[in-house]
Amino acid sequence: MKGMGKIWTAGGLLFSLILFSGCPVFLIGAGAAGGYAISKDEIEGNLDKSFDKVYQASRETLRVEGFIRREDRPRGDLVAEVRKSQVKIRVKQITERTVRLRIKARKGYKLIPNLELANELYNKIIQKIR
Repeated sequence: MKGMGKIWTAGGLLFSLILFSGCPVFLIGAGAAGGYAISKDEIEGNLDKSFDKVYQASRETLRVEGFIRREDRPRGDLVAEVRKSQVKIRVKQITERTVRLRIKARKGYKLIPNLELANELYNKIIQKIR
Protein backbone atom coordinates (compact mmCIF):
# COMPACT_ATOMS: atom_id res chain seq x y z
CA MET A 1 0.00 0.00 0.00
CA LYS A 2 3.00 2.33 0.38
CA GLY A 3 3.47 2.43 -3.41
CA MET A 4 -0.12 3.57 -4.09
CA GLY A 5 0.66 7.15 -3.06
CA LYS A 6 3.49 7.33 -5.58
CA ILE A 7 1.25 5.93 -8.32
CA TRP A 8 -1.46 8.50 -7.58
CA THR A 9 1.13 11.30 -7.50
CA ALA A 10 2.65 10.22 -10.82
CA GLY A 11 -0.81 9.88 -12.36
CA GLY A 12 -1.81 13.33 -11.10
CA LEU A 13 1.37 14.87 -12.50
CA LEU A 14 0.82 13.21 -15.88
CA PHE A 15 -2.82 14.37 -15.95
CA SER A 16 -1.76 17.93 -15.05
CA LEU A 17 0.94 17.93 -17.73
CA ILE A 18 -1.56 16.90 -20.38
CA LEU A 19 -4.28 19.22 -19.12
CA PHE A 20 -2.15 22.33 -18.81
CA SER A 21 0.16 21.96 -21.79
CA GLY A 22 -0.60 24.21 -24.75
CA CYS A 23 -1.20 21.31 -27.14
CA PRO A 24 -2.88 18.37 -25.45
CA VAL A 25 -2.16 14.96 -26.89
CA PHE A 26 -4.23 11.94 -26.05
CA LEU A 27 -2.98 8.40 -26.50
CA ILE A 28 -5.75 6.21 -27.82
CA GLY A 29 -6.32 2.51 -28.41
CA ALA A 30 -3.90 -0.14 -29.54
CA GLY A 31 -2.60 0.15 -33.06
CA ALA A 32 -0.04 -1.93 -34.88
CA ALA A 33 2.74 -0.63 -32.65
CA GLY A 34 0.95 0.41 -29.48
CA GLY A 35 -1.58 3.13 -30.23
CA TYR A 36 -1.94 6.47 -31.86
CA ALA A 37 -2.01 10.05 -30.67
CA ILE A 38 -4.53 12.77 -31.38
CA SER A 39 -3.62 16.43 -30.98
CA LYS A 40 -5.77 19.45 -31.71
CA ASP A 41 -5.14 19.23 -35.45
CA GLU A 42 -3.59 15.88 -36.40
CA ILE A 43 -3.48 12.16 -35.79
CA GLU A 44 -0.29 10.15 -35.74
CA GLY A 45 0.70 6.59 -35.03
CA ASN A 46 3.79 4.43 -35.16
CA LEU A 47 3.43 1.24 -37.16
CA ASP A 48 5.64 -1.83 -37.42
CA LYS A 49 5.21 -1.96 -41.20
CA SER A 50 7.43 -1.05 -44.12
CA PHE A 51 7.59 2.50 -45.43
CA ASP A 52 6.51 1.31 -48.90
CA LYS A 53 3.47 -0.53 -47.58
CA VAL A 54 2.22 2.40 -45.48
CA TYR A 55 2.92 4.97 -48.22
CA GLN A 56 1.14 2.86 -50.86
CA ALA A 57 -1.88 2.27 -48.59
CA SER A 58 -2.05 6.02 -47.87
CA ARG A 59 -1.87 6.85 -51.56
CA GLU A 60 -4.56 4.31 -52.49
CA THR A 61 -6.86 5.57 -49.73
CA LEU A 62 -6.51 9.18 -50.87
CA ARG A 63 -7.18 8.23 -54.51
CA VAL A 64 -10.41 6.45 -53.51
CA GLU A 65 -11.60 9.18 -51.12
CA GLY A 66 -10.60 12.27 -53.13
CA PHE A 67 -7.77 13.34 -55.40
CA ILE A 68 -4.07 13.81 -54.82
CA ARG A 69 -2.74 17.32 -55.47
CA ARG A 70 0.95 16.67 -54.70
CA GLU A 71 3.13 13.79 -53.73
CA ASP A 72 6.76 13.41 -52.80
CA ARG A 73 7.52 9.74 -52.23
CA PRO A 74 11.17 10.21 -51.10
CA ARG A 75 9.97 12.51 -48.31
CA GLY A 76 6.82 10.45 -47.67
CA ASP A 77 4.49 13.41 -48.28
CA LEU A 78 1.02 13.40 -49.83
CA VAL A 79 -1.37 16.35 -50.13
CA ALA A 80 -4.93 15.72 -51.26
CA GLU A 81 -8.41 17.20 -51.47
CA VAL A 82 -10.99 15.01 -49.71
CA ARG A 83 -14.58 16.17 -49.17
CA LYS A 84 -13.73 19.89 -49.29
CA SER A 85 -10.85 19.41 -46.85
CA GLN A 86 -7.14 19.58 -47.45
CA VAL A 87 -5.43 16.42 -46.19
CA LYS A 88 -1.70 16.16 -45.57
CA ILE A 89 -0.14 12.79 -44.92
CA ARG A 90 3.47 12.18 -43.97
CA VAL A 91 4.99 8.73 -43.73
CA LYS A 92 8.38 8.81 -42.02
CA GLN A 93 10.83 6.02 -41.26
CA ILE A 94 11.72 6.36 -37.56
CA THR A 95 13.54 3.07 -36.92
CA GLU A 96 14.61 0.16 -39.07
CA ARG A 97 11.23 -1.55 -38.54
CA THR A 98 8.87 1.30 -37.64
CA VAL A 99 7.28 4.14 -39.58
CA ARG A 100 5.25 7.08 -38.32
CA LEU A 101 1.98 7.89 -40.10
CA ARG A 102 0.82 11.46 -39.52
CA ILE A 103 -2.46 12.80 -40.94
CA LYS A 104 -3.67 16.40 -40.80
CA ALA A 105 -7.03 17.43 -42.28
CA ARG A 106 -8.36 20.99 -42.47
CA LYS A 107 -11.63 22.17 -43.95
CA GLY A 108 -12.80 25.45 -45.35
CA TYR A 109 -9.93 27.83 -45.92
CA LYS A 110 -7.56 25.48 -44.07
CA LEU A 111 -8.42 27.15 -40.78
CA ILE A 112 -10.62 24.55 -39.11
CA PRO A 113 -9.21 21.13 -38.13
CA ASN A 114 -11.22 18.17 -39.42
CA LEU A 115 -10.15 15.45 -36.97
CA GLU A 116 -13.13 13.29 -37.87
CA LEU A 117 -11.88 12.98 -41.46
CA ALA A 118 -8.25 12.49 -40.33
CA ASN A 119 -9.35 9.68 -38.00
CA GLU A 120 -11.47 8.05 -40.70
CA LEU A 121 -8.57 8.11 -43.18
CA TYR A 122 -6.14 6.80 -40.55
CA ASN A 123 -8.42 3.85 -39.84
CA LYS A 124 -8.89 3.09 -43.56
CA ILE A 125 -5.12 3.10 -44.11
CA ILE A 126 -4.58 0.80 -41.12
CA GLN A 127 -7.20 -1.63 -42.49
CA LYS A 128 -5.39 -1.74 -45.85
CA ILE A 129 -2.03 -2.66 -44.32
CA ARG A 130 -3.19 -5.38 -41.93
